[in-house]
Amino acid sequence: MNNDRLIPLFKEYPDLEKSLPRIALGNYPTPVEKLQNLGKKRLWIKRDDATSSIYGGNKIRKLEFILGDVLRKKKKKIVTMGGIGTNHGLATAIFCKEIGIDCRLLLFHQPVTENVKTNLRLFTHYGAKQVYRKSLFATALAYYTIERLYNPGAFFLFAGGSTPVGTAGFVNAVFELKKQIDEGQMPEPQSIVCPLGSGGTLAGITLGVALAGLKSTVIGVRVTPNHLGPFETCTIATVMNLVFTTHRFLKRLTPQIPDMTIQPPLIIDDYYGDGYGCTTPECMNAMYLMEEREHITLDPTYTSKTFAAVLDLCEGFSGSTQPILYWHTYNSVDTTLLSQTVHTEDVPSALRSFLESAQ
Repeated sequence: MNNDRLIPLFKEYPDLEKSLPRIALGNYPTPVEKLQNLGKKRLWIKRDDATSSIYGGNKIRKLEFILGDVLRKKKKKIVTMGGIGTNHGLATAIFCKEIGIDCRLLLFHQPVTENVKTNLRLFTHYGAKQVYRKSLFATALAYYTIERLYNPGAFFLFAGGSTPVGTAGFVNAVFELKKQIDEGQMPEPQSIVCPLGSGGTLAGITLGVALAGLKSTVIGVRVTPNHLGPFETCTIATVMNLVFTTHRFLKRLTPQIPDMTIQPPLIIDDYYGDGYGCTTPECMNAMYLMEEREHITLDPTYTSKTFAAVLDLCEGFSGSTQPILYWHTYNSVDTTLLSQTVHTEDVPSALRSFLESAQ
């Protein structure tokens, strides 16, 4: 293969091209841009909202490797989980349909917004089987028990695509960023900031920064619960477990991956608010500012809370001149008109009431 066609991860570690299956779903590299209109001279953005013209966002980078693995294993169905407005679930449904694989979504409740309503309709449009389990606990329990009994041949995909295979997509993304820095498209950031949900994006960036030799501090802004009952779900321990598991996974595929000390990311907990998907004054202000001044859309669940933290970080590091890079993970493709082609009665009965509810 012409080396110019290889993704950055495969250029850096050529053995992975044969041992790590991948299907191309996105348009890369995504741009890095300085945000000019917010009064923050050091603020840059990585535009992963533009990963695909079908449906953008951070999930595409993960799905390229996950669906490559699914096809290699000759699986015909994916079972995954998320909130009733899960962007991960929608991205999975869209690209499963693209490659002819069934998609089964296990869903739990989250506050109903227009984005949630749009995604609920689009699940149906893209042919995903939707199973509403109400609570996060009940959904996770079903995912690990009864669903495996009823779907023994399916590929079970953890929430958010945050597996070692999916996390490799963001290791690759950091090598993409490193190339942009080397080419002078932006200076090396002092900090790289992203949402912390299921952990795959933050873990991949953390490992990627170490492998690429960047000195940037990696920061995750927590937007999901840190515990499910007694179990840790979104903590420094769960993120670093995924970092180390992904590192070992890649080392098994090629000895070119070095042993190394990996600096843990910083985790900011102060912007979570009252719960998953619950808005805060800070996140609503961040949404307004970004839309009004930069014409970039944030969502209330992940990116607005993260960007609220980014704005405060810019104030906190006001004496520095190094950039702060906000890694934007939300889809920028307008899916509203497409969702409106789906009739309410076509949505599963257990979910229809959410389409009729006021925000």
